[in-house]
Amino acid sequence: MPRHKRQRPAWLPSWVPYKDGRYLGLARQTILAWMSTILALSFFFMTVAYATQKSRFSRVKFVHSSPSNTIMVLRVLSEAAGLFLGASVYSTFEVVQWVLISRPEGIRFPQFLALQSSTGPLGLLVLALGRGLPAGQWPMKPRLMSLLRLIAETAIPLIGVLIMSNVNTHPVYTPVPSTLMPVAFGMETFNGSVASQLGVMEDLLFNLGYVAFLSNPLHAIDITPDAEKKKKDCVKGLGKTSDTSCARHVLITQEFQNVDAAIPFHGELDSQVVVAFNQRIYSLEYHDNIDIPRTSARCEELSSGPAAYMICMRNAPDGSIEAAMISCPASLVSQGQCERNTTWKSNRGFTTSLSASFLNATVSYERTDGRVLLHEDQTDTKPTMIDASELLDALTVLLNASYIPPNSSLSNPILGTPTHSFGRLIAGHNYRISKIMETSPEYFVRGTNAIQSILAITLFYCQNGVLGQTVMPFVSNSTSVKSYYSDGAFSKQNDNAYVALANIQYKVKVGRATLIAYTVVGGVTLFVCVTALVIGSLLELVKFDAEPTLWPALDFYTQCRVEDQNGKIVPAHKRVELAWIHDGRQLFKEIEGLRVTRRKRGHGPLPEPGADLERRGDG
Repeated sequence: MPRHKRQRPAWLPSWVPYKDGRYLGLARQTILAWMSTILALSFFFMTVAYATQKSRFSRVKFVHSSPSNTIMVLRVLSEAAGLFLGASVYSTFEVVQWVLISRPEGIRFPQFLALQSSTGPLGLLVLALGRGLPAGQWPMKPRLMSLLRLIAETAIPLIGVLIMSNVNTHPVYTPVPSTLMPVAFGMETFNGSVASQLGVMEDLLFNLGYVAFLSNPLHAIDITPDAEKKKKDCVKGLGKTSDTSCARHVLITQEFQNVDAAIPFHGELDSQVVVAFNQRIYSLEYHDNIDIPRTSARCEELSSGPAAYMICMRNAPDGSIEAAMISCPASLVSQGQCERNTTWKSNRGFTTSLSASFLNATVSYERTDGRVLLHEDQTDTKPTMIDASELLDALTVLLNASYIPPNSSLSNPILGTPTHSFGRLIAGHNYRISKIMETSPEYFVRGTNAIQSILAITLFYCQNGVLGQTVMPFVSNSTSVKSYYSDGAFSKQNDNAYVALANIQYKVKVGRATLIAYTVVGGVTLFVCVTALVIGSLLELVKFDAEPTLWPALDFYTQCRVEDQNGKIVPAHKRVELAWIHDGRQLFKEIEGLRVTRRKRGHGPLPEPGADLERRGDG
């Protein structure tokens, strides 16, 4: 049937190609397919860019103001990408279907059903399986087309699940430029002579809870590799028995509470985070349960009442410090025989090696409670040499509980007089570990943790300026004060670091594996859609003049015809008979030879509206 030529719409710009109802030479449905695909590509790339933290969305205050907002934006972008991807898949199959129908030979009816949008997932599955018919009775093309549609439709919700299956947020602390200032903030080189000024600080060390020193969030950052933590017979980098050697790696930073008095930040400022740049921190690497030659090690015995223990140290050839703590068994302590029976001194005890290094890092602190929130390394580690004999001398001062070492201070006007509480605590702790190990050998790890913590505490406190910021923060190098307020622990450190208040920005963090899977699944699906649309559009521009609408059922009714193997239209009564075939295999055998072709337009005068439909009836 001839039709009149459509006129160019008045609203369409002159530079847009238009011919007989076709924009850009393409049918309206093809243009909609391209629009859906372009939108799907846009939101897909925006989702990937946002998930990899390369999107400008991250700079918007609403986005990074809270973890929920950060994740919500990712959800919105991924849902939009999935929505338009679904529309793209639907439209692409429609374009492919019309390209195949418009061929002179048309398309086989099973393939038409596989591409028809009204065929649901269950119908596609049945078409793919072919009701159990062999390949000779049910060809492979409809099977493959059905599987392709099933995979494409499954990929749409799958990519949404993938991108959100392993998502989290992490805070980023951005310094406020107006608050940036230099300050003495960081670790100093070990100085054993400072121990004489700290000999009156045992109570302070006691209050710290020394057994948790290497896990205290105020200054400790555990970076022990996960593989080492999960190693058999290891607990958080500590060996369960004396036969197992495990590795432990901890970073020790300055405590915010030790420098808070020297930082003139106003309390009314909203920021609750302080960032310290270029702070020098300790990197401590331990290896426990090692063999230490006693002949080359120096030992000191410490006691408190009937309890006694011995600490031995030496510098190893590799530059590390090897230390052992041997405690008098609980059975001898209860009998008061630790001094007379010295056989326990030849025991192996709790042993560890320590390799200390310095590195510069940026450390973020919670302003209210002082805990470390985040750290970023700025330099590589640089090993620092520590003399084992000097370290042992410092420990002797700090841990003595029954006598006053020659280099220990008797009193301090601010800190008071020595109480030896810390030394007594260590002695009592060793006794308790020995007692429990008689029935529970797994408590061996507590002794190893004790010697490692004692070494770290000594390095942390025995350094110049450790009290200069805490006790007397405003004493300068030139201030005339007594000697014990101007050197050693009370000396003024150099302002070699910078601190600033910081604002919190939350960034999205998507698991690498899930992000790769999302990119691959979504990318492959979009690539297939774009390829099919390009081929379909080129064929449409060359020889395709059908005009599919937005309603596939109407298009099938008005523009298609079903033919048998001889090219004749299937009559109405035959179609009715097909509808009443209940045997699935028989139905598939009947429709396998049918074809769907496009109706040919006739020539002649235009009939009255509806007359042609009445004349052709079901044909």
